[in-house]
Amino acid sequence: MTEKPRWLPAMLDLIGQSEEECLSILYEVFTRDFKNGRPSFRGLPVWWNRRILPQQHYEEGFWHLVSREERDTVNRRLDLPRAERLPWCKPVLTNSDANPIKVWTYLERRHRLRTYVWLEPWDYCVVLEHRNLSGKQIAWLITAFHVDGASRRRNLRRKFERREG
Repeated sequence: MTEKPRWLPAMLDLIGQSEEECLSILYEVFTRDFKNGRPSFRGLPVWWNRRILPQQHYEEGFWHLVSREERDTVNRRLDLPRAERLPWCKPVLTNSDANPIKVWTYLERRHRLRTYVWLEPWDYCVVLEHRNLSGKQIAWLITAFHVDGASRRRNLRRKFERREG
């Protein structure tokens, strides 16, 4: 494995915490890095979905960084391997030109052009869309996740091989 970059912070240790405690810790990181931290990706400001759904306490953008959709439902559940890497999200974006990060764009179904920012040796990937909002170019944060298995790695490598740019 490649040496860990100096700019990559430690993962969170959430083992033994209740879901409520985990979410509180995670939201502090999200607030620091995204709400107060004004992240950017290659000169573009990073925005996220600020909508809060009924019965939820957190923005959709936050929820997509720390949870995973359950199979056969539309519900999302806290995903500890994804959540414990939340401190990596902003540094991966702001250091996207650093080695060993791979960055590419890929045309998804429904003709959505998405940018993948993959810290491959540490199995962490951030997904963005470039958008134009009121004449201003932004990087819209779609999700970030732990690449947790051979099939996910194969899928990302396939997208990299078929990249647009």
